[in-house]
Amino acid sequence: MAGFTHGRRAGAWLSASPRVQRLAAVQVAVLLGVALTAVVVHQRPASGGEPLALAAATGPASAPVVVAADRPPAHAARPTRSPVAAKRRAKRAPAPPQGWDFWSTRIRGCESHGRPDAPGDYGAQNPHSTASGAYQITDATWGGRYDVDHASDATPDQQDAVAADLYRRHGTADWAASAPCWRTGPSRH
Repeated sequence: MAGFTHGRRAGAWLSASPRVQRLAAVQVAVLLGVALTAVVVHQRPASGGEPLALAAATGPASAPVVVAADRPPAHAARPTRSPVAAKRRAKRAPAPPQGWDFWSTRIRGCESHGRPDAPGDYGAQNPHSTASGAYQITDATWGGRYDVDHASDATPDQQDAVAADLYRRHGTADWAASAPCWRTGPSRH
């Protein structure tokens, strides 16, 4: 018990010291600043995330999927505070194209013809699997949407709507096998 009392006295002496109090306050301020910065950075949207407007639908055939036009992020609308910051922003390279409007045409071309600049073939059929249509959607993924068994039997608008819905839910993951094609520049054929 004597050791505890001695330790308590030492703690009281340390906490009464203005130097120790300042040091503790600085450490707490630094830790809070780091934690706040981590929270702010962690809440910033991912660079690959595009704003999408979702259709309120009860089923796949009830309404087409609506994909909103790409908008600049909210933080880009802030006014520039200094000419130096404006010059830094002006020197940045333009952002790479994003969004379903950009990727859909490239994915269609790659899945239908193996080139990102090729027109989509909505009647295409993979000879080695059940994948069909312009986006090569398998029958299992298609799931009988629009009362047809194969994507290639659906209209181009229906195939586009289903592909947009898949993109909204999974991004480009459903077309990962053809990514080397649609992520490259235009074909040089």
